[in-house]
Amino acid sequence: MKKPITTLLMGLTSCLLAQTPKLQISLTSHNEPTPMETYTSASVYNPVKDTLKRIVDIVHAKNAKYNMQLMPNFIQGALVHQSAATSTNDIIEYAYKIGGVPGNVVEIDPRYKTTTLYNIADVSYSINLTGAQSSSVVGGFVHFNQTGQYTAGDWTPYTSPITAQNTSTYTWKANIMWGAGSLPPHTKDANNYGNWKPRGKSDSIDFYCHDPAQTIWLQGNGCAWVLTPTTNVNQMIADIRSEATKIVNGTYPSNKFYNGNLMINFKDFGTSTVVPTFQMPVVLSRVLDSINVLVSQGKAEFRTITQKQAAFAAWSASTGIAYSQWQCGQTTTLAATCNMTGLEKRQKDNFVISPNPTSKSFIIKGLQNQQHYTIEILDAMGRLFMKEEIVFLNERELSLERFNPGLYYIRIGTTIHKIVKE
Repeated sequence: MKKPITTLLMGLTSCLLAQTPKLQISLTSHNEPTPMETYTSASVYNPVKDTLKRIVDIVHAKNAKYNMQLMPNFIQGALVHQSAATSTNDIIEYAYKIGGVPGNVVEIDPRYKTTTLYNIADVSYSINLTGAQSSSVVGGFVHFNQTGQYTAGDWTPYTSPITAQNTSTYTWKANIMWGAGSLPPHTKDANNYGNWKPRGKSDSIDFYCHDPAQTIWLQGNGCAWVLTPTTNVNQMIADIRSEATKIVNGTYPSNKFYNGNLMINFKDFGTSTVVPTFQMPVVLSRVLDSINVLVSQGKAEFRTITQKQAAFAAWSASTGIAYSQWQCGQTTTLAATCNMTGLEKRQKDNFVISPNPTSKSFIIKGLQNQQHYTIEILDAMGRLFMKEEIVFLNERELSLERFNPGLYYIRIGTTIHKIVKE
């Protein structure tokens, strides 16, 4: 028996709606290592702890989600000043268990910066001492340094289980890396939506290529909004609203997975030295209210990083798409980025560029005279910065004066060379 046409249309509509992407968003905060932030004194620890509790309560009340990414100095503060190992109401355990389902509202992620005193597995172990349970999320890492060179060794240890340096019976394994950044001044942070398994261990381009055989997922953080005392809050709210709208109205492709993040930092939890009247809980409450408007409109959903990964896995299974990647604000796909490395390895000598590095301009030699060529300049994330059609005569000079310092790629046909702008 044939189904009525209205039933078929309703089923089709439901199917289409189910495929409509949304902005999957979470709130994340970092604390920094000693001596940038020290919590050995109760007079320093307690104000931050009190502000953090207000933030956690607001997150819960507004049905938001939060990843608290901790280093040992704050964990030690909780163990010393709140007896976190034996207490059930210290701020870390309180946050983890709020809402009745541990980790559902607030996820506690280990955070690590290179030191000989401990490793990230030790940080995870310390989190567990408080009565909370450490997640398998890497709370921020470096993939690119400030001179434009790739930092190959920073994230690769996370692809294997790590044994705690100070507790040899404890092993921790990362499932998700989050917060791919560059060393200061953060000019090459990876502001991507999506989930992929980074292939690259030799250069920054390859980092954005998906390797299905890899053991760890990288989760994008979207446009990486940061709430600080100097943030133009109205503009940030407008930007979040704009991105969520682009995702649902077709400006961005529907066959991608979009995960974003709003960052707050422990250094701004107390009375700010920049804007003394700044109160993070009050301002954050306003921003979360604005995001909840998007939630009510079907444009956004709050999820922790682990919950976003589970949602991505379900999306991948239903769509048959193995991975997703989309640069914040871009208008063309990043797929060509992954072709660069392979082409570069196969073809390097079709033309010559000099000087390299350069501070102003470079000269191209070695092309065929009287031949037509398309010259493209792309940054280290594959974004097209310049495209020019030329008829080659002996040599060609191109200026990089308007470009920021860093690594770029010169593509002519199928041949690619690296160049560093100083």
